[in-house]
Amino acid sequence: METPDVMAGLKLVCLQTEFHGIDPDNITYYFRRVMVIPGKAAGMAVWRKSLFSTMHLNANLPAAYFGVPAAQVVEVGLEVEI
Repeated sequence: METPDVMAGLKLVCLQTEFHGIDPDNITYYFRRVMVIPGKAAGMAVWRKSLFSTMHLNANLPAAYFGVPAAQVVEVGLEVEI
């Protein structure tokens, strides 16, 4: 299984003459973050909603997955009630 490394790819691209002025260490990356909140709507047991929302919080952060420095990341969040 391969793991994407965005920083390594950008450093290779910036070696080309068309992108010579771009510094990968000064780029801001934007990611979305979805927060799953257990709600009171019918359809799923309360303990299952709580378990799913807890497991969703423990998922890997996009910056760590893509190999992007956390200091250069802006996350835009959305709350979803289940």
